[in-house]
Amino acid sequence: MKMIYISCNVSTSDSIIKLLEENDVADYQVVEQVNAKNIIGAPRLNTPVWPGYNSVIFLQFSNNDKAYEVLDILKEYNKSQFNINEKITVCSWEMDEYFWE
Repeated sequence: MKMIYISCNVSTSDSIIKLLEENDVADYQVVEQVNAKNIIGAPRLNTPVWPGYNSVIFLQFSNNDKAYEVLDILKEYNKSQFNINEKITVCSWEMDEYFWE
């Protein structure tokens, strides 16, 4: 089981969500207005000096194959972005438990 964390410029969050849904990802949570200083791109701290903010998207997968498929799709998304500020940062980790019943 895997958890995937995506941090993206708010301007790209709708595109990322659309991409996820087109690839049959129906289980995610979005956290809006996240101040961030990512490893790539300009800081987005929602201040006059560093305007803008990020959105964070959490994904949970009980099927690791699907998680790796989505990670590959997200890598391809980044390769297609020409503006560094539109690229996403992604990390994943193993989950001990995931239940909904």
